[in-house]
Amino acid sequence: MRCIEHLLQRQVDAIIVSTSLPPEHPFYQRWANDPFPIVALDRALDREHFTSVVGADQDDAEMLAAELRTFPGETVLYLGALPELSVSFLREQGFRKAWQDDPREVHYLYANSYEREAAAQLFEKWLETHPMPQALFTTSFPLLQGVMDVTLRREGKLPSELAIATFGDNELLDFLQCPVLAVAQRHRDVAERVLEIVLASLDEPRKPKPGLSRIRRNLYRRGSLNRR
Repeated sequence: MRCIEHLLQRQVDAIIVSTSLPPEHPFYQRWANDPFPIVALDRALDREHFTSVVGADQDDAEMLAAELRTFPGETVLYLGALPELSVSFLREQGFRKAWQDDPREVHYLYANSYEREAAAQLFEKWLETHPMPQALFTTSFPLLQGVMDVTLRREGKLPSELAIATFGDNELLDFLQCPVLAVAQRHRDVAERVLEIVLASLDEPRKPKPGLSRIRRNLYRRGSLNRR
């Protein structure tokens, strides 16, 4: 907050924010009806007053879950975090929509943060009363890392039949022996869209209306899927 206030004192032309503050925070209410351009990146603000550029969380989750459904695993684990966040809600809704007609039971787990350690603690406790799942859907890469930490510590390796679907991509996933589906943000497209909005905001005739721009992620096939 102090950083933003300092920038405003320097009379910058616009501000791009990727905020952890809720949209109803007094700071954003203060600027809701002000012409000063504030563009939200990754986490949406009130679309009636601000312009936001975000990932298509619900659509991407639905696409990822639909791909995961094609694998034969009977026990399915959905691992998310902080369900009260809009991004978490949208990803869960996308998953549920893709899985709604599937008879296989899904176990839903929610960590208290998106950190690797939080996922590891939660997953290890869950394994005390459940077998290792045959299909896994994680809503961020650190959550997947937490699952992998626990599994490697307990089993020494990931089961080759474990089908994984995750938000977040890394080339190291290709070293896994199991099938991995990953969706990753198109960072260049996001950056270009944000810059386009900012520059248009400085030109009164071209000034965009408040609203939401969603950008779809790319789907990558990793692990054993990349060696076929």
